[in-house]
Amino acid sequence: MSSEDRIGVSDPETAERISDEELMVRLMEGDAAAFDEIYARYAPRIQTFVYRFIGNRESAEDLTQEIFLKVYRNPRAFDPRKRFLTWIFAVARNACIDHLRLKKLPVVSFGGGEDESWTPQIESPRAGSPEEEALGRELEGRMQEVLATLSKKLRDVFVLCAIQGLSYEEAAEVVGCPVKTISSRLSRARDRFYQGFSRYLDEGHQARSRG
Repeated sequence: MSSEDRIGVSDPETAERISDEELMVRLMEGDAAAFDEIYARYAPRIQTFVYRFIGNRESAEDLTQEIFLKVYRNPRAFDPRKRFLTWIFAVARNACIDHLRLKKLPVVSFGGGEDESWTPQIESPRAGSPEEEALGRELEGRMQEVLATLSKKLRDVFVLCAIQGLSYEEAAEVVGCPVKTISSRLSRARDRFYQGFSRYLDEGHQARSRG
C-alpha cells in the first residue's frame, strides 16, 4: 500500500496537494502514514543541508535520522499556524550547531564582500566515465572544503539560500534575524565562496595547461 493510500487520498496528485502543516496535524492525531509523507518530502533536503553545514556525510545521515525521529516522537513541538518548511530547517540548523559544539570543530571567520548576483550551480556527480566520476568527486570535495572556511553564520545562510533555495524571508525565519541581515551575510558568503572556488578552478586550468 502506498503512502498516498495510507493517508486517505486516492491518487498521488491529491497527496501532493495536502499541505505539510496538515500532515503534521494528522501526525499529532496519530496518523503515522502522515510522517512517511513528511519524511519523503523533506529528508533528502534536510540531509543535504546538514551535510553542507557539518561537512561529514556519515554524521549527516545519522543526524538527519535523529532530527526526524524527534519529529515523529514529538510532533506537537510544531505549531500548525507556522510554516513547516522554516520550522524543520530551524530544527536541523539547531541540531547542526549542537553537533559542531559537541565536536568542538574549528570554524574560520571571514569578513566583507559585495557580490550578491553569483550563486554556485554545482550538481552531484552523475554516473559516467571514470574520469567524469573522479572529477565530480573532486568538485564535491572542493566545494565542501570551501564551505568549511565560511563562518557558521555565513555558512548556514549560504546553504539555506544558495543551495537549498530558501527565500531571504524564509531564511530569516529559520535563523531568527532580520531579512537585511540575511542579505548582508549571503552577499559576504557568496563572495568568499566565489573566491575560494575560483582559486581551485584557476589551479585546475593551470594544471591542464601544463599537461
